[in-house]
Amino acid sequence: MQKNHTNLSPHKVNHLKGYNINTSDKILIAALLFLNIWLFTNWSAAFDTGNWVEITVNQKEVIRLPLGKDQTTHVKGPLGLTEIEIKKGQARILRSPCKNKVCIKSGYIRYADRLAACIPNRVIVRIVGENHRGVDAVVG
Repeated sequence: MQKNHTNLSPHKVNHLKGYNINTSDKILIAALLFLNIWLFTNWSAAFDTGNWVEITVNQKEVIRLPLGKDQTTHVKGPLGLTEIEIKKGQARILRSPCKNKVCIKSGYIRYADRLAACIPNRVIVRIVGENHRGVDAVVG
């Protein structure tokens, strides 16, 4: 039994041959490339590295630790002790008495205004930077 190779005609192989790139297309490509490079280099500036780890329980700050010092601490929430680890300029919830352990699975945080939260135990670990943005907007 022979196979029919009608789909391999030479006319379909060169389907891009008829496109011409003119000067305006080149300008558009260059502008998009420049915009892409600019966004790539300046977008990372929005991620301010943090300086402090702020830990709150029941919406009250209980401890503030430097992000640059490797250490482990424990805070008591309604369900029990939550263990927070600060290591290599990052912080995470290491152990918590909650049921689903979503807070532990969220991993490390390191940039300012990022947080990890154990909602059942009412513990929030937040990274705070020198240039803390505070409130984004007030609607009244």
